[in-house]
Amino acid sequence: MLPQISSRAPGPINGGSPSSTSVIPLTVAYRYLDVVDSPDFADLLDGLEGEARAERAELIPWLLERGITVEQIRDSYAPLLLVSRRALGDDGRLVSARQISRTYGVDPGLVGHIQRAIGVPQSDDPDAPVYPAVDAEMFTYVKQFVDLGFDEERIVAVVRVIADGLAKTAEALRFTALSAMISDGGTTELDIARASEALLLSAQPLLGPMIQDMLRLQLRHTMETEAVTAGERAAGLPLPGARPVAVAFADLVGFTRLGEAVPPEELEDLARRLVDLTRDVVVPPVRFIKSIGDAVMLVSPEPAPLLSTMLALVDATEAGDDFLRLRAGVTTGLAVNRSGDWFGSPVNLASRVTAVARPGSVLVSEAVRDAIGDDAGFEWSFAGARRLKGIKDDTKLFRARLADR
Repeated sequence: MLPQISSRAPGPINGGSPSSTSVIPLTVAYRYLDVVDSPDFADLLDGLEGEARAERAELIPWLLERGITVEQIRDSYAPLLLVSRRALGDDGRLVSARQISRTYGVDPGLVGHIQRAIGVPQSDDPDAPVYPAVDAEMFTYVKQFVDLGFDEERIVAVVRVIADGLAKTAEALRFTALSAMISDGGTTELDIARASEALLLSAQPLLGPMIQDMLRLQLRHTMETEAVTAGERAAGLPLPGARPVAVAFADLVGFTRLGEAVPPEELEDLARRLVDLTRDVVVPPVRFIKSIGDAVMLVSPEPAPLLSTMLALVDATEAGDDFLRLRAGVTTGLAVNRSGDWFGSPVNLASRVTAVARPGSVLVSEAVRDAIGDDAGFEWSFAGARRLKGIKDDTKLFRARLADR
């Protein structure tokens, strides 16, 4: 059996002090020493000192064993994730925009539009091989959608929404994975690289089917709540037009001021808890649309279910001592749904109404009050006519409460 020695060189490197207490075979330790001493690897350690330099010197032999080249290590912003990128299909091959267009039969202009929608940095040279070949494979599906007769502008819009959603998904997965890998102190670059590769190889086969099933679920739900009206069909409109909808916002009072006094992580946790709490109280036909920092947006075909939801949400936050107070505003009117978001005057008005609501209260517009009418489930008090920012005329507002109080 080979003798076991520290995975670090026996002394500090450029003044650093080794921190790992793990042991590895002597043969690998020699490779570690080669990285430290060899001029061939010197530039791979440039700018690193102390423990950071020692960790990188430990990581490099492992990367080389896994087939990563010195050039790839040298060119990488995060060498510890090179093997993980390969596990996700990136073999290092690069292609140009012109190659993508010719290979997949997609118009060069559409290639550029799709790449911009995804957020891929653009090159002015269409022949420059700067795009990972594995990323270009998605144009197989773009071509198929074009052949099915889908409008190119709508394809780009769908790609943009998918990219935005999956970017958030990827960030959440990254945070979850790193939390699992760095649960204890003393985690090195090599520890993260190994754990990341193992986790990806195990989890990657699960992600595709899970995302596919969740997309189908959302499509079914959307088809239950969205329909093209007879008038829109008669007019031949390709998309649903403006329709009556109730819109609500709720935001945390004092969130901005709190941001000056607490770490960003605490703010993020507070915003996440608001989203979790909102999803807990939402039931159809009410739909959670999005979160915007310290605020959430919901819609419903009818105002009464939405008002009940907002009152329940405010009550839920009032019950917790460690939560900022919530305020909410509800309006109704004609708005249009595009790419999962809503646009129109009731959206703007709901935001303005929320801004003038008192902590722990729910204000509604006159249109909401009239639409709900004599519903015995609510009690009302006139909150006055207010001049709201960006709204031409004074807006009559009412405070709503549950009737059983």
